[in-house]
Amino acid sequence: MDRTEIAQMARQMKTKDDLLLLLNHIKRAELEEIGLQDQFHPFTMKHINYYCNPNNAFHRYRQFKVKKKSGGFRLITTPRNRSFMMMLSAVNEILKSIYTPSDYAMGFTEGRSVVSNACIHKGQNYVFNIDLKDFFPSIEQPRVWKRLQLSPFNFPEKIASLIAGMCSMKEMCTHDNELQETFYVLPQGAPTSPIITNMICDTLDRRLAGLAKRFGLHYSRYADDITFSSMHHVYQKDGKFRKELKRIITDLRFTINEDKTRLQKKGARQEVTGIIVSDKLNVTQKYVRDIRNILYIWDRYGYPNAMAKFLPKYKLEKGHVKKGNPNLVNVIDGKLMYLKMVKGEEDSVYLRLHNKFVKLVEMMNEKSVTTAQNVTYIETLPLLEFEKRHSTEVIIATSENSHRYAHFTFGDKKAKASVNKSITLVEEKNKDQLAMSLCLDDKGNTFWLIHRLDKVIVPKRTDVDIDELNNDLDLLLNM
Repeated sequence: MDRTEIAQMARQMKTKDDLLLLLNHIKRAELEEIGLQDQFHPFTMKHINYYCNPNNAFHRYRQFKVKKKSGGFRLITTPRNRSFMMMLSAVNEILKSIYTPSDYAMGFTEGRSVVSNACIHKGQNYVFNIDLKDFFPSIEQPRVWKRLQLSPFNFPEKIASLIAGMCSMKEMCTHDNELQETFYVLPQGAPTSPIITNMICDTLDRRLAGLAKRFGLHYSRYADDITFSSMHHVYQKDGKFRKELKRIITDLRFTINEDKTRLQKKGARQEVTGIIVSDKLNVTQKYVRDIRNILYIWDRYGYPNAMAKFLPKYKLEKGHVKKGNPNLVNVIDGKLMYLKMVKGEEDSVYLRLHNKFVKLVEMMNEKSVTTAQNVTYIETLPLLEFEKRHSTEVIIATSENSHRYAHFTFGDKKAKASVNKSITLVEEKNKDQLAMSLCLDDKGNTFWLIHRLDKVIVPKRTDVDIDELNNDLDLLLNM
């Protein structure tokens, strides 16, 4: 379904049945688009009744923590099951078909990005950043319900109530006097929350843009990250601008995170949403250095060593929650795409790193072997050499359901390997007959496989000095 058709049906919704019909239309169309129409199972009224009630907590959302760069943890809340995720995704399509964020909203908006946000503040003498505290949880269900009844949605009260209920979660707060209070708020991690925050912030954007115009400033907002910039200084702590800024934000029931308020002056490093803004946009030296180091390790010591040293660090910084190992090729490719977006495709630093990356991928593809089962063997080492090279011990064990696997330490993290079914118990104990391979499955996910030495032998580097490797890696990681 195209957005015009979705918007037309959405504006005609009056009852629960109308909402259910539209959600199923969207779900069917999305599955047909990827060739999975035979897997279509319609939402039912039972789904609607259950998921629209935030008090039904068990099957709706799950929570987990991810580590923040600044220290501490961020609580993320995501749909607990696939059915609810697909329903919220369909609701998100309804909202996107009708609503366009304000010109000042740079986050969660098609055609805009952190680069668009940074460009607004390029080459200014002063860059002033503030952050809204507890941004998603500060938006409560009644605000969402009311916003859905206003332009451009104009949903009937019943439809607004259903959608607001689906998109909110129950949260309990215990006060100092031990009394508990119940709130229904936006979950950070639901597919509908980003666009809803922009909807709620329309008035905030309008009033802050008016404030910026009054003081001769540039203004933009990326989610909860608000930036003003100018050639002149109006950001004194007790000045008129700061007082008016705080009054507007408080009026609209948001709170400034004073710990993240900062004024950046020309001559020092000025950053907007992670991008350096001066006469031209740039990334940090550390960002470039990390890519260069990954490529150096890969080139000199092989793909597994690059994984061992850099992926644990990458997963820690990104708060990665997916099971298994991310594909290092995809990680580097994504980093280079971001570098290109910020610095431009003709930038010499980008071109140098990109060309190096392309050569390494080509070399890896030439050496790799793909089986009839679409398993690609990237690099293979005798198991004893693998243990020596990575200063680890591979232990083969049997799970409770009689499934054999191996576990070991890899890059300071616990890792697991599959064990080929044809390996006998005698061979398990005699490691000099076994090999360890780094593999890719048909979806591009990396995994380790233990097999006989003669099963698959991929050309490999054998001239690596272990002491030199460890010293070199330690030096690079501490840069």
